[in-house]
Amino acid sequence: MRRRCAHVTLRGGLTLLGRSSMSLDNVTLRAATLDDLAGIAAIYNQLWCNTLRNRGDVEAADFCARFNIAMQLQRSPIALVAEAEGRIIAACCIGIFEDGKPRTNPTWVPCYDEMFAQATEMAKTADAKLEGSLFGDSREKATADRFAATGDEYAQGQLNLIIIVPEWQGKGLGRELIDLARAELAKAGCTKFFLMSDCNSDWQFYEHLNMKRILEDHSQDTGDGFIVYMYGGDTQD
Repeated sequence: MRRRCAHVTLRGGLTLLGRSSMSLDNVTLRAATLDDLAGIAAIYNQLWCNTLRNRGDVEAADFCARFNIAMQLQRSPIALVAEAEGRIIAACCIGIFEDGKPRTNPTWVPCYDEMFAQATEMAKTADAKLEGSLFGDSREKATADRFAATGDEYAQGQLNLIIIVPEWQGKGLGRELIDLARAELAKAGCTKFFLMSDCNSDWQFYEHLNMKRILEDHSQDTGDGFIVYMYGGDTQD
């Protein structure tokens, strides 16, 4: 059976065009607002703050999730959320570089600046686990910024973040969001883009989408073999 083509118009004139399974029929896509911070952060907390929660640092885990999402959003001029059954099930943060520097999202900069000050103060007494949870993503973005400063052909746009609740993973939503990101980057004048993953994540997914590994960063390896991968792709197939 041929899969039905989805054509969903989003707020702000964004249009999602792509193959869609029936399971995505009730998903609504829209621009992210400040009121969405808690909903997006809840997904981040569920996926990536297990270490803090498991040792009882529930408040720290919640703050780390909100801070890291604010960090991603303030450097994403295009930020979207997907909703189903009245709750946020996914988010997509899309970055654009100009003269080797990331364009910021003015809606989110004040929120990020306030939380950055809090995170910096918290880090003064944090152990390695908490400090890593606070600033690990920021160090990854520093790697991205160094790469963009080289003027590499892929350093035009960056897929900063795609985050999906576990029960909606594997249903085609990730592919749809990447297709949307490609389309929005193309509209912004980007012909190529990059994203970052790591050896502990599902990096094979990006190779399945015909993206190629363009860089490996071993600078965060503290003896555990951790490697950051950078993948590059075209905005139009």
